[in-house]
Amino acid sequence: MNRFPHHLVFGVAAVLALAGCGKSSPWETTYKASGKVIFKGQPISGAQLIFYPKDPSAPKTIRPTATTDDAGTFTISTHHKEDGAPAGDYRVAVVWHPLVNSPAGPSRGPNKLPARYAQPDTSNLEVHVDPSNNTLSPLELKP
Repeated sequence: MNRFPHHLVFGVAAVLALAGCGKSSPWETTYKASGKVIFKGQPISGAQLIFYPKDPSAPKTIRPTATTDDAGTFTISTHHKEDGAPAGDYRVAVVWHPLVNSPAGPSRGPNKLPARYAQPDTSNLEVHVDPSNNTLSPLELKP
C-alpha cells in the first residue's frame, strides 16, 4: 500500500506561507501628512488633490488623495481615510469644483482654478513626505 507522507504536505505549505511574509513594499507603509491650499490669498474649501509619486517604480495604484475642509486644510489618504502617504516626493494636481445651486439641487460647478493645476506635470506643485508625521508647506496657487 502506497502511503502519502502528510508531513511533506504541511512542510511545503509552511514554506510557501513564509515565502509571502518577507519585507513589505515601501508603498504599503504610510505616514501622516497634512497641509493647506491657498488660492488668491484665501483658503479654499472642497478642493480635490491627487498626489503622483515621482518615483517611476511606484505602482500605478498608489495615488494618494485629499479634499480640503472649510479652512482649506487637508489630510492625505492612500489606503484608508487620512492614513497619510508613503514616504517620497510627489507632484500634485488640484481641482476645485465648488457646489452650485440649480433647480435639480446642488451640483459641482466648473473648475475655478487655472487649468494648469489639474495636471501634475503642469501644476509645478510638489511635496515631500518624510517617514514621520508631516505638516506640509501651504500650496499657494496663483491665478
